[in-house]
Amino acid sequence: MVLLILVAGFYYRIEIQQQYPGFDPTLMATGIFFLAGIIYAVIDRNIIIAFITMTVAVAIPYLKQWIVAFWPY
Repeated sequence: MVLLILVAGFYYRIEIQQQYPGFDPTLMATGIFFLAGIIYAVIDRNIIIAFITMTVAVAIPYLKQWIVAFWPY
């Protein structure tokens, strides 16, 4: 279900931005990654996975910004 929401968010990005101008697919992907990782960490009862998930979720927007700056598409 999470992957379907992620794919739909990127595929229908323009239509979503017409309804919600502040929509950013990168932040949506970060949020989905964060929620999925935290749910997995709670189920697995592993705090290290939770910390790794939080770290990667914070780093995703910066990584995208860095990639776009150095390799424009």
